[in-house]
Amino acid sequence: MNSTVDQETENLPEESRLVEIFARMQIKGLPAMSGHVQELISLTQSSQSAGYELAQVILKDYSLTNKVLQVVNSAYYSLGRHVNSISRAVTILGFDAVRELAMAIALFEDFVKTGQEKELVSRVLTSSFLSAMQAREMAAEKDFGVASEEAFICALLHNLGKIIICIYLPEQYRQIEDLQARGQDEQAAARKVLDGLTFHRVGMEVAAFWNLSENVIASMAPNPEEPKNKRDQTGYLRNLAAFTNRLTEQVCQGADVSRLVRRYEQGLQVNPEEALARLNRSVDSSEEVSAAIRFGLSKLKIRNNLQRVEEELRQPGKAQKKRKKEETAGKKAPPEAAEVAGQAEDTQVIEIAAPVADPEAPKSINDFIQEITETLMGDFNINDFYITLLEGLYRGVGFDRVLLAIMTVQGQNRLLCGRFGFGDLDRAGITGFRYDLSWPGAILQAMKNCRDLAVPPGVPGAFPEPLQPLVKGRTIYLFPVCLDKKPIGLIYLDRKQDQPRLDAATLQTTRMFRDFAVMAIRKLQKARKR
Repeated sequence: MNSTVDQETENLPEESRLVEIFARMQIKGLPAMSGHVQELISLTQSSQSAGYELAQVILKDYSLTNKVLQVVNSAYYSLGRHVNSISRAVTILGFDAVRELAMAIALFEDFVKTGQEKELVSRVLTSSFLSAMQAREMAAEKDFGVASEEAFICALLHNLGKIIICIYLPEQYRQIEDLQARGQDEQAAARKVLDGLTFHRVGMEVAAFWNLSENVIASMAPNPEEPKNKRDQTGYLRNLAAFTNRLTEQVCQGADVSRLVRRYEQGLQVNPEEALARLNRSVDSSEEVSAAIRFGLSKLKIRNNLQRVEEELRQPGKAQKKRKKEETAGKKAPPEAAEVAGQAEDTQVIEIAAPVADPEAPKSINDFIQEITETLMGDFNINDFYITLLEGLYRGVGFDRVLLAIMTVQGQNRLLCGRFGFGDLDRAGITGFRYDLSWPGAILQAMKNCRDLAVPPGVPGAFPEPLQPLVKGRTIYLFPVCLDKKPIGLIYLDRKQDQPRLDAATLQTTRMFRDFAVMAIRKLQKARKR
């Protein structure tokens, strides 16, 4: 068949069309976006517990958690104090900033692990991330009426099709690059190598398969028309994504960007000097995000190319002459450099790199204790405090599951109702924790006497039938939260039965965390009385 895939498959359901496209490209399986990235993209601030839900998604992946905290504490954010928990990061930086940072890191990690050629994949991903940073800044600065975070995601995924081909079909991707180097247009080169397909068509189909938003899919268009009017949000998102990605690509190639900027000058209110300054800032900021992006920046050689393009803008023609001179002169090193290199090789001199902190290193108990103590010394939101406290018990002390339940009165009944939790508990599992204090068993005993209890697996009558799915095969630890010997809540913790029991030191630390909760509640009560 000589007709394009677009024509052949326009009447097929999306999934069938995607299978047809990938079969045409001879890929055995469909790419799958990780659950973390899907959840991060779908999260919005519409829920009252959005910050908590975001922290839960990030904390499912220990490596992602540490990488996010590493970046938050880098010079990129310049917070002036150390942030030891995801919930604290959300409180300080805001929901959207943490979500987009985590999503970018998770997406990069997924793709870099999948791709066979790390250098090639890193180059393409880094270019996309730089573009997303610029789009976010433009959306925040200018009156486009679009959310900066949505602009970030649309620009980040604008070249999704290119990323997919780069990862799954690296040989074909290089063929397309070779054709472009010979002067062919990108779309024409892609159609020639991919049997009529283009990068953006592949990206749109994969995005539809992943259930990404209509704006994200629309923003993959390579040559969008100008926004129709001030209310055309999709039009602005399409133009932001296309412009920032094309600008980054042209600068990485050392090409003149004047014509490109003129193309978007009116619709996006942009000029060359401003655009290059924004790209410079995105490079500065991106260096702090992850090792994968730093690697990609080095392979793009964007600093040198950016300097060359800026020089060309200031003095047209001079940069081109300089480039031609460099190419004709070759890349021979001066004799002095050769002699030094030879001496280094003869004597086997090796530069010793400075020690690098291990980003996978777990946060210590002391880190959480310090943060909680600092929080108690100032003003704080009690829900944020609870999340930090439970995160310390989960990640710091080391329980499989941690849950805070608060006592409520409904008619004649006193109930313990789940509020926050960590571990393999989704939101429904947390809010589904309900315990009627008229029921006999270990929880009633702990609450009634304000006593800490440990319950081995399988103790008859320790827990009522509704809680059996939760406690089965677990050693349960119950730490009541009491004021003046009156129970107001419960911290439920558990470990699988094959895990070690709490030793004396761990028990003492867990009690200290529970006592922090009591101190926080007392402080709030005193503040209300003033």
